[in-house]
Amino acid sequence: MSKQPCWDEERTISRLGGDRSLIEKLVTLFLRDAPGQLHQALNGIQRQDYDESHVAVHSLKGTSSNFCTVHFEGICTELLKALKLQDWQEAASIHAELTKAYYQLEVEFELFLSL
Repeated sequence: MSKQPCWDEERTISRLGGDRSLIEKLVTLFLRDAPGQLHQALNGIQRQDYDESHVAVHSLKGTSSNFCTVHFEGICTELLKALKLQDWQEAASIHAELTKAYYQLEVEFELFLSL
């Protein structure tokens, strides 16, 4: 079974009108903001604060959708469901998976920016 790419670069470029400089700016903003959002989500989970964690995960999901990150968005959706159910243990587990997926995405984005 082949590994699914973290993001669909060609589809993203097509979706955003072929403007590589725009995509580079969006990727740079995502890389700047996502670690803080991941931290905010975890803090909310640890404090069992639905609003704090939900806002952060919802924002991550929305921003990542610009890049056609099906796997990352799917994990965000799972995490949002766990938050809605206030299943904090499940939310913490899914957050760990989301963090791992973010680091994989970060590597691909850094490579994209270096080209």
